[in-house]
Amino acid sequence: MKKGLFILLIQLTTMTIQSQTPNLNVSQRKIADIYDGITYIDKGTGTPILFLHGTLSNANTWRKIIPSLSDKYRCIAIDLPIGGHSIALNDSIDLSPIGIAKLIKEFLQFLKIEKAIIVSNDTGGAYAQIFASLYPEKVEKLVFSNCEVQEVFPPKKFKYLIKSVKIPGFTYLLSRTFKIKSMLKSNMMMGLLSDSITKNEISELYLKTFIKNMTIRKNFTDNVKTWSPKYTIEAAEILKKQKFQVLILWGKDDKKLFPIELGQQLNNIFVNSKLILIPHSKTYIQEDQPEVMVKEIISFINQAN
Repeated sequence: MKKGLFILLIQLTTMTIQSQTPNLNVSQRKIADIYDGITYIDKGTGTPILFLHGTLSNANTWRKIIPSLSDKYRCIAIDLPIGGHSIALNDSIDLSPIGIAKLIKEFLQFLKIEKAIIVSNDTGGAYAQIFASLYPEKVEKLVFSNCEVQEVFPPKKFKYLIKSVKIPGFTYLLSRTFKIKSMLKSNMMMGLLSDSITKNEISELYLKTFIKNMTIRKNFTDNVKTWSPKYTIEAAEILKKQKFQVLILWGKDDKKLFPIELGQQLNNIFVNSKLILIPHSKTYIQEDQPEVMVKEIISFINQAN
């Protein structure tokens, strides 16, 4: 009798938690028939905007941004194969920064998009710089938020991952740690990225496939072990000679991963750029200050060339 009551209480608690969990899906994913399948969100019509996310993230990070922007523009958010994706890729695919840039180019070709405005955050900002340096003809304008710049790739806090992912069993142990939701908001995990995102959102939106799928973890390993500032330094040298219109939005509360000095350094690379500091935001401005981000992006897009 007591055992049955205990089971009933657990079931009721689970139902309560589920009923309080918001619908976290931005939209039903589409699948691009390139590589082994690349998932993405595609909403709205008009000028195409391609959104690039960071490591252990995916298109869900733009869920507060896309609904507003898709009323005016075609918003495309790709799930890059860097740890938060849902379709595992085979070992032969190049997931180095150059390989990711090529993947982005082929993705745009698949969608028959000649040029796009690129909006990026976190590691996605590094890939946006590399992509723009290699394929400038594909870029209409660039929007960056807190990200790697020149000598910083990755940030010091996560540099240990480059060697750690090569240790047998490391990513499995990391996936087990990710199952402990109470740890997800710690500074050792993902707490430095945003004040507003919750541990449940981190778990549900980004880490499910990493926890469950060994090949997803292998893709993550193949990507992380190629991180190197040589790519962002080389990209910066090329970008200095380009005349892209660039908007840089930088979360002022990001003290540990991408401090303001990096935003200033990124601003100095481009000949036609504007840096705006966003208060009350860490790395994930799209989480902490989505309304401000939307407003600044619209203003920037409407700005004459």
